[in-house]
Amino acid sequence: MDIKIAICDDEIEIGFQLENILIQLNNEESHNFVIDVFYSGEELCDELNRTDYDLIFLDIQMPGKDGVEVGRYIREIRKDEITQIAYISSEQGYAMELFDSRPINFLIKPLDKEKVQKVIDAYVKVNCERGSLYRYRIGRTFHKIEVSRIKYFVRNSRKVKMYTIDGCEEYYDSLEKIYEQVKKYGFLFIHKSYMVNPRYIKNIRYDYIVMTDDMQFSISQSRRKEIRDMYINMNMNMEER
Repeated sequence: MDIKIAICDDEIEIGFQLENILIQLNNEESHNFVIDVFYSGEELCDELNRTDYDLIFLDIQMPGKDGVEVGRYIREIRKDEITQIAYISSEQGYAMELFDSRPINFLIKPLDKEKVQKVIDAYVKVNCERGSLYRYRIGRTFHKIEVSRIKYFVRNSRKVKMYTIDGCEEYYDSLEKIYEQVKKYGFLFIHKSYMVNPRYIKNIRYDYIVMTDDMQFSISQSRRKEIRDMYINMNMNMEER
């Protein structure tokens, strides 16, 4: 499981210490931590316009934009309810100020491996118990959905329509970028305009497939053999389990 983590603390020693603890945990667990370190709230907020983080270790007391302000920026301005926040402080008594940011945990300095491990365990529990997640954005609001609930994606000009067992969502994105997120779950990129979840395929023919909701999608001529072989191999692997 890849977890993209940001550390934000104006004390260089704390940032270095926390990064080293995470590197130790990364070597001991099956997760893959990708870690960025920031030394001001302004620097982190600027990067959030380019990068989506799964988990942020955020110091409360910083000059300029402090941790409480950064938390409000994430939740209220960016409308991001997906990113998990673990606050860091040398003092207690911030409970009411932090409530609106809905943090996953609150760590009191000095930090140690056990405290950080609890944050990682909480993150994994929140995000993995219900299955693997696909993350997407509509406007300035972030969303997530269990991959198993997605049936297929259809390109619609510059937008994408995502069809799930619950309905349909439309938003700006490209199938190519989406495929990079979901290919590890077996999604088949059968045509420049269609990408499907194999668990919802009812029949596969030479030049098209039929989904469980009876929707039919063409398979690009250049991809027919590849798609057929991939689908056969998936079914064989499932039968062997």
